[in-house]
Amino acid sequence: MARIVALRLPDDIYRELERKARRLGYSLVSDYLRDIVFRELGYKEESIRVTLTDVERIVEEKLSRLGSGLNVDKLVARLERRLQDLVNPWTAKVDQLSARLAEVIERIEQLEVRIKSVEDETRSLREALQNLQQTRMVTERREQTVARQLRRRSAIERLREQGVVFEHEVQWLRDRDAFFERLRREGAIILDVGGERVAVDPEFWENFRDKVEKLPTANDDEVKLLLTEQQYALFKKLKEAGLIYFDATRRTWKFVGEVGGR
Repeated sequence: MARIVALRLPDDIYRELERKARRLGYSLVSDYLRDIVFRELGYKEESIRVTLTDVERIVEEKLSRLGSGLNVDKLVARLERRLQDLVNPWTAKVDQLSARLAEVIERIEQLEVRIKSVEDETRSLREALQNLQQTRMVTERREQTVARQLRRRSAIERLREQGVVFEHEVQWLRDRDAFFERLRREGAIILDVGGERVAVDPEFWENFRDKVEKLPTANDDEVKLLLTEQQYALFKKLKEAGLIYFDATRRTWKFVGEVGGR
């Protein structure tokens, strides 16, 4: 029956024993101490150990005996083939990864180009929007200025200056009915052209009718050249409403019914 002996040693002595045990090939200090005890008591058969040096010597002897019948070149070739077989799958995977990486890089570059294009378009749109807003502000200021100027003049004075006033030009008025009624009372000719009221100065109207009836052409571009801007605007409105037409037989323009009176 084996007995266990426990020793309490200082740390420095234990470390010294540990160094000696490792140097002699012992993995445990206890094995080293046990062999010392066996040797001191004369039990040499119990102290037989196979050290790392012994293992190396045995391996070298085995290899030397096998070396005479071993073809080193064939062994190396077999090892190379085996290594190549092991490496090839990983090489293929590396190639696949490289191809995928190149594809990803190409797509990223394409995205960068598209992003830059979108940024340029966005910048252009932003600038266009700013210009539009500025233009709108300028237009609104002009309209407000014109509106203030128009308010300072009477309706009939404005009509005499322009010759004709279309209802869509005075949308800013709160009471357009009163506006056109006042013009009627003051002598203006009020026409209903396609659902829109048109106020015409009597003198302007007479001149307009005479000029239209003497137009020698039905060509719109030529008519536009022969009339003033206000006259052409009224001409176009009456033509679209079917209140004037071109008589191809007599080659003159005719007014339908008693448009505006005579």
